[in-house]
Amino acid sequence: MIEFRNITKVYSTGIAAVNKVSLFIEKGEFVFIVGSSGCGKSTLMKMMMKEVEPSSGHIFINGIDITRISKRRIPNLRRSMGIVFQDFRLLFDKTVYENVAYAMRVIEADPKLIKKQVPNVLSLVGLLDKADFYPDQLSGGEQQRVAIARAIVNNPAVLIADEPTGNLDPDTAWEIMSLLSDINRRGTTVVVATHAKDIVDKMQKRVIAVKNGSVYSDKESSGYVEDHGTGIVENPKDYSHLTKHNFPWSRRKAGV
Repeated sequence: MIEFRNITKVYSTGIAAVNKVSLFIEKGEFVFIVGSSGCGKSTLMKMMMKEVEPSSGHIFINGIDITRISKRRIPNLRRSMGIVFQDFRLLFDKTVYENVAYAMRVIEADPKLIKKQVPNVLSLVGLLDKADFYPDQLSGGEQQRVAIARAIVNNPAVLIADEPTGNLDPDTAWEIMSLLSDINRRGTTVVVATHAKDIVDKMQKRVIAVKNGSVYSDKESSGYVEDHGTGIVENPKDYSHLTKHNFPWSRRKAGV
C-alpha cells in the first residue's frame, strides 16, 4: 500500500528532516506516526501527499512510484487519497453539504452520484442534520468531522491525517479517533501523525516512532513509544513474507 524505500529529505537550509527511512504500511492497517516536534514525522506525511519531494529514495503508494510522477499527475494522485489536517481547511463561504460535495465536483463526479454520496457520508460522520450549516456555525469537533467527510467522500484507499486532534478538547479528540477507527474497519488504510500519547496508548495500534529524521521504533499493538535515545529500531515490523513477487511496486511503473 505505502512504502518508503531509503528516503532522505534535506531542505535548502541544510537541515536533514528525514534520514534514510524505509518502511511499509500494508493495506487496511491503522498506523500512528509519533515523535517530538521537529522529528521529521510531518515531513514524512507531506511526502506521502506529494507536498514535499524527497532528496533521494522512492515512495510507492498503491504500487505507484510517486517520486517519479509528473506535476500534472499530482492532482490524480491526491484524488486517490483522503487528507485531514489539524486546521480543518474548510471553505467558510460554503455549507457543510457544499464543502463535502466540492471534493466530488473537482473530479467531475456525476451530479446524481454527488446527491447520493454526500448525504451517506454526512450520515456516517453524524452531521446529516447539519448539512445546511456553515462552518462558523459548528464546533471544532464538528468542523473536523466535515473535513473527514470531505476526505472520504471519494472512497479513497488511504486516509492520511496530520495531527487531526491537535486543536480539539480531549473528549472531542476521542470522538474523532473513534470515527477514524470506524473508517479503518471499513477497509481504508489510515495513517495518523500525532502527539496525543493518551490516544495512542489506549488504541493500541501499530506505532512508528521517529527521532531526528529516522525511525527508531516500529511496534505492533503498541502504546506511545518514548524516546530512549538508543538509536536502535525496536521490534521492527517483519516483512519477510513480502517478496519481489508480491510487493506491489514490483508490478507497476510510475504513473497514475
